Amino acid sequence: MRRLLFAILFLALAWSAGLLVFISELPSPASSRPAPADGVVVFTGGEDRVVSAMALLNDGVGKRLLISGVNPDVTRPELAALWTGDPALFDCCVDLGHEAQTTMGNASELGAWTREHGYKSLILVTSDYHMPRALIEARDRLPDVTITPFAVASGLIGVDGRPASAAGWRRINGEYAKYLAARAKTIAT
Repeated sequence: MRRLLFAILFLALAWSAGLLVFISELPSPASSRPAPADGVVVFTGGEDRVVSAMALLNDGVGKRLLISGVNPDVTRPELAALWTGDPALFDCCVDLGHEAQTTMGNASELGAWTREHGYKSLILVTSDYHMPRALIEARDRLPDVTITPFAVASGLIGVDGRPASAAGWRRINGEYAKYLAARAKTIAT
């Protein structure tokens, strides 16, 4: 019984230490425009992410934009309403991916889109807490493509660099578990 309690305590401490390291290494929200790339991709999960990615395309940072994981109920005109640039650029150069329902699905959708266009460099837009796992999944599918992260503030991280609320701690703890699973998967393959 004592060994079991010691093992549980050890695992809890290891998990907590790993979680704290994970949080300390989360990227800060991007504060400047990244260097140009062939394409821009956003893994959906919030309007802030999509608007940030649209702004990058509108600023000429990429040739095309993939919005991956768009809810099938969301229409192209609804997304176009978020666009502040020339409508012709949206019409020609914004692609919607409706298939992905997970980060792995986003990465698969991104892989197919990148190969279709022959791109060698991408800017990946997603939330700060989601970026580590998104990069693992994307780089696993596109090892020969340069992927530059562009993190968007999630609102989960306070000014002190720690989760700002109990809900933030829970959400980031869940993301940490998914991150570990993604790391384990890429190490195993």
